[in-house]
Amino acid sequence: MSNNSSSIVATFLLFSLFGIIMGVAGVNAQYNYDHVNVTTRVNITNAYPEILNLTIDGAADNFTLSAGSTKTLICNATIRDFNGYNDLVNVNATFYYYLNSSDQNDDGNEHYTNITCNQTANDGEYLANYTCQFEVEYFANNGTWSCNVSVIDNYNFTDSLDNTTYLSALYALNVTDLIDYGNLSVGDTSANITATVTNFGNMDINLSVLGYGAAEGDGLGLVCALGDNISVEHQKYATDVNADWATKTALAATGQIMNTTVLRQTDDTTPITQLTYWQLYVPPNPFGVCTGTVRFTATVP
Repeated sequence: MSNNSSSIVATFLLFSLFGIIMGVAGVNAQYNYDHVNVTTRVNITNAYPEILNLTIDGAADNFTLSAGSTKTLICNATIRDFNGYNDLVNVNATFYYYLNSSDQNDDGNEHYTNITCNQTANDGEYLANYTCQFEVEYFANNGTWSCNVSVIDNYNFTDSLDNTTYLSALYALNVTDLIDYGNLSVGDTSANITATVTNFGNMDINLSVLGYGAAEGDGLGLVCALGDNISVEHQKYATDVNADWATKTALAATGQIMNTTVLRQTDDTTPITQLTYWQLYVPPNPFGVCTGTVRFTATVP
C-alpha cells in the first residue's frame, strides 16, 4: 500500500473513532437531561380547624326527658387546629328536631342554641375537647334530633359536624296535691272539688284513675279514724264542671279511663292542663279524719 493510501485509511479510522466517542457523549447527554427533578417548597402558615369527633351524651341511642322539668343534654366535640388549640376563637352548637333546621329560632319544642361551648381539656398542642350543654324541656318533640357543632378560628376559618340522637316519648302528668272535701256530716254530699291535671310529658295523654284506702285493691276510698270506712264508689268524678252527682262516674278500685285528652305543651310558657271535678258522699257511719288515695295515670290516647 502506498503512503498516500495509508494516510487515507488512518484518517478514516480517526474520524470514525471520533464519531463513536461523540455519539456516546451525545447519548449520555440526552439521558442526563431528558427529565429534571426540582424540589418544591411552601410554608403553610394557617390551617382550617377540624372537628374530629362528636358524641351526644356518650352517643347513647335514646335520650329520655325529665317529667315536668328540663334535662341536661351534652354534645362533646374533639377539635384540632394545627396552629394550636389557642387559635380557636369560638365553638357553638345547636340542638334541633329533624324537621327543623340548625339556623332557626329557639323553641322549647324543637330548637336550642348554645352560643359558647366550654373547653374542658386540651393536649397542650393541637387538640381541645369542648362540651356544648343544653337544658331540654320535658315537652320537646319526640323523635330524631341533631346536634350541630361549629368552630371558628382567628383567621375566620370554620368547620362543623353533626350527630343525631332520639328523644323518647314521655307520657307523664302532675296533679293537684290534695282533694280536700272539707267538713262533712254523715249523709252529706260535698261540693265540687277541683283537681288540676298538667301534662308533664311530650305526648298527648288520656287519664286513668283508681282509688284505694290503705292499700291498692282494698275496695276502700277513705280509711277513717273512727267508725266505718268509706268504700271507693262513694267518690265520683267528671271533667265537666256542670255534671251533677247523678251524672258523674263512680271511682273504682281498678283503673278507669276518663275519656279526656290532655294535649302536649306547644308553647314555651303555657303548660297544658285539664280540670277534673270530684264529689264525696258520706254513708253511715264513719267519724273523724278520713284519708285515701286517688291514683291518676297518664295513658296513650
